[in-house]
Amino acid sequence: MAQDVMHSFITPDEVATAVADAFVDFVARSICETGSCIVAITGGTIPNRLFELLNTPVYIDRIDWERTFFLWTDERFISQSDPDNHFYRAKKRLFSNMCGASHFFPIHTDKGTVRNAADEYDKEVKTILRARDKRGVDLAILGLGQDGHTAGLFPRSLALQEDGRYVVAVEDGNVWDRVTMTFSFLSQARHVWYTVVGDAKRAALAKVLQQRFDYEDSPWRERIGHVLPGAVLSQAPIDWFVDQEAYQVKDR
Repeated sequence: MAQDVMHSFITPDEVATAVADAFVDFVARSICETGSCIVAITGGTIPNRLFELLNTPVYIDRIDWERTFFLWTDERFISQSDPDNHFYRAKKRLFSNMCGASHFFPIHTDKGTVRNAADEYDKEVKTILRARDKRGVDLAILGLGQDGHTAGLFPRSLALQEDGRYVVAVEDGNVWDRVTMTFSFLSQARHVWYTVVGDAKRAALAKVLQQRFDYEDSPWRERIGHVLPGAVLSQAPIDWFVDQEAYQVKDR
């Protein structure tokens, strides 16, 4: 298995700018190769800053928004008008100037149950991919929690074992119920990027990178239960965009 690629920067702003630059290039290549680019993205510091940057003159005209599609890897089961809702934060940062808002597909959390929301999104994701003749997303942009979780997939969660569905409900007693894409689905992403910033993430990142090295020859299914969720995906290489508070060379 090829080694992961580390992109290390001094500050979170530098990380976000690097992600934005790489994102513009990636989208252009994907559209050239396949006719479209489907991105699954999480919430968090760097994704929010990425949306802000994409809404600026430096970037907004460099993306073919009509052939770029955004899905959410996970969402808290709270109203879309709640400031803690991932889509609310993205909409606030990006949609004022962007002409392709119809190509953003939020997880609907304003009615029904969390399981209803997961079922609906599972069907929607499948429809979007089928219409563009793709098995998985072109790019998944993920984060890493202090406990090693990624997307809405937490240590010891029953959702880790799901092997078949694209999207499931998470009702594991955390602060919020959630809807999340599964590892079964995320394992089909053509490319995976992680963004990790801040000293609070340093211990989790170091452990995840070590576990990815220790289990580098194991497929993702065999990693579950032995590694933190952030170390499960086995695409190679995975790109990590990190700042110096979260990662230093000696941590590897």
